[in-house]
Amino acid sequence: MSVISASTNVDTIKNIALGLSAGSLVLGLIAMKVISNVVGKIVSLVVFVAIALAGYSQRASIIDCASKVQDQATATASVNTQCTFFGRTIDVKVPQPSK
Repeated sequence: MSVISASTNVDTIKNIALGLSAGSLVLGLIAMKVISNVVGKIVSLVVFVAIALAGYSQRASIIDCASKVQDQATATASVNTQCTFFGRTIDVKVPQPSK
């Protein structure tokens, strides 16, 4: 598995996954206007919806991973951990919990 060397904030990863889902849905709507064949419209819609669902499920996976780590964090230290995002291992920096 590859590792992204720079630590990444959890919110950044959540936003990337959300952007992937939204972008896929927008591209799907544009494709529906451009493609005139009904079968082509159905196939492209299925592909773009699948990409959107995959991005959203990865976002949920990252949130779950970060929540588990944040529950384990102490009040005096932040925690660095690794999570997977589309099959890639990513170093995630979870900040010190605020009280």
